[in-house]
Amino acid sequence: MSFGYMGKILIVNLSNGEISEESPGEEIYEKYLGGLGLGIYYLYKHLKYGIDPLGPENILGFLPGLLNGTNVPFSGRYTVVAKSPLTNSWGDANSGGFFGTELKKSGYDAIFFKGKSEKPVYFWLNDGKYELRDASHLWGKDTYETEEILQKELEIKGIRVACIGQTGENLSLISGIFNDKGRAAARSGLGAVMGSKKLKAIAVKGSKKVEIFDPERFKKTRKILLEPMALKTSKFTKIMGALFKPLTPWMLRKGLVAMSDVGMMVEGFREHGTAMLASASSEMGDSPCKNWKGVGSTDFPMKKMSYKISDDNVTKFKVKRFACQSCPLGCGAILDVNEGPYPLKESHRPEYETLAAFGSLILLDDVYALLKANDICNREGFDTISAGTTIAFAMECYEQGILTKEDTGGIELTWGNAEATIKILEKMVRNEKGIGEILANGVKIAAEKIGKDSEKYAMHILGEEIPMHDPRLNPSFGTTYITDPTPARHTQGGAGFLEFGMGMLPLQDIDLPKVEKYQYIGKGKPHKILANSTATLNALGICIFSTMFGQTPLVEIVEAVTGWKFANEKYLKTGERIQNLRLSFNIREGLKPSDFVLPERVRGNPPLTSGANANITIDIDSLRKDYFKEMNWNLNDGRPSKNKLEELDLNYVINDLY
Repeated sequence: MSFGYMGKILIVNLSNGEISEESPGEEIYEKYLGGLGLGIYYLYKHLKYGIDPLGPENILGFLPGLLNGTNVPFSGRYTVVAKSPLTNSWGDANSGGFFGTELKKSGYDAIFFKGKSEKPVYFWLNDGKYELRDASHLWGKDTYETEEILQKELEIKGIRVACIGQTGENLSLISGIFNDKGRAAARSGLGAVMGSKKLKAIAVKGSKKVEIFDPERFKKTRKILLEPMALKTSKFTKIMGALFKPLTPWMLRKGLVAMSDVGMMVEGFREHGTAMLASASSEMGDSPCKNWKGVGSTDFPMKKMSYKISDDNVTKFKVKRFACQSCPLGCGAILDVNEGPYPLKESHRPEYETLAAFGSLILLDDVYALLKANDICNREGFDTISAGTTIAFAMECYEQGILTKEDTGGIELTWGNAEATIKILEKMVRNEKGIGEILANGVKIAAEKIGKDSEKYAMHILGEEIPMHDPRLNPSFGTTYITDPTPARHTQGGAGFLEFGMGMLPLQDIDLPKVEKYQYIGKGKPHKILANSTATLNALGICIFSTMFGQTPLVEIVEAVTGWKFANEKYLKTGERIQNLRLSFNIREGLKPSDFVLPERVRGNPPLTSGANANITIDIDSLRKDYFKEMNWNLNDGRPSKNKLEELDLNYVINDLY
């Protein structure tokens, strides 16, 4: 009997309709777990290098984490994998909600789609029974409509759906895959891969039980994992918060506020979700401002602008909380907006990244327009980070005279223009001829089409738009952006979170080295530990937010679920194996470290002259060098050493790289 995993994966050939099952075997599960780990293992083994990401040769995988379906706290994440059409590198995206657990309970640890259908189809998986069905009636529908139609059509309560909207159908390189009407596997452009295969949706329903090896130990350890969720904000913190509230903007700019009170974090996330961070992050210099050239405290100040799109001003529209599967925190929310120019029903509250990408990055302080932009992206399938960044790029091009009113179809694309933001976003969604078509694939392609030296305003790495955490405030975010095999990603782990004041390491009995924020030598080790840890989290299906509340007995609960010996060393080695295999995928594709470049503006060259990040130019080269040394990766060509590959049981990779 298998414990923690179902022991089977599905292979669906969309070209001929053939569907088969495979059993990877316990050794593979123990080495790669599930989710991200099983995904990179399968694609590295089966995907030919050099293929067109939007061609039938690409493989698109949906993988629940190893702990999905076990009711381990925070175990509601699943991973989508494929070769990225946005970056032509390894591509993965991660989402919460309920889809991943339902997929696991249907009896499978993964579904891999090969080939390409001649007509739109959807895949229906119901407790081990599966079939491809016609989706012509769904093509052109948004993600909300698609989910509702399938739930009604299939007539079974509790169906979960992952699907694409109009942007995925249009093969937009910044489109994602959406489930639960607003949870998004948004990055890497994987919605375009799904659209290229004419796969509109996957509907799943399951009732199978995930077996636990040691139920008694599981029960005791799970109780310990839940303990931080019972904490409340301390009386001292509440009193000090009230006393120093008038000084909050100044304290934030000076970096004198840290997320150190666990009770405060729990209460804050339950009430506001990541929306509680929007104004504070802008003020302290974490959120990029005005396409990375501005200063939040002056160009988007807290009292006059940023607070309008943060905290209470977003949460006041909440009608109910939203918690992903097995989540004791519940940081999501459903909103109804019954006032203003853009009424909305059953709309997911935007996350911090969205609030920054459509807020400080474009100087938009109109909460109604921002909520509308988020809703458009969720319904039509855009990655909000990429969409907001693309509009910021276009606004700067307009400011510089590179784009004119004639180019934009009469839209005055000025900074903070709410009406213009919605109109240009809608043109992008429709891939409308002219400006919509130019911007629909992100800033790299847009700059190539526009020319006129516009590429210097395009903030991306290898084509992927950069997340909303400024390396000039916390330099190691820059390390993650240029060293992770999926470029420009903040949630892949690293010392940036440590610099931000959050440990993000769930393991007990491991102390991370203490580092100074602007120390550029000696961060390789903590960066390695945190990046490897996050890779394992993604393979387990655990939300990264679980790591913000202190060290936990996570390895013990993995042992209780699986029966394997899974101490800290094995936990980190598993993540290192995943990271090295993802890197090897890119090396096999011909990519080098020099292809992953942090834009000069983002690293602080020239430096800002005011604000929290004034006079900062980060030494990104030293940060990368230090991390590569710790990982035993060649700085020139990126290759892991032969010894490292052998140590990680990746001998089958050596012939590809040497």
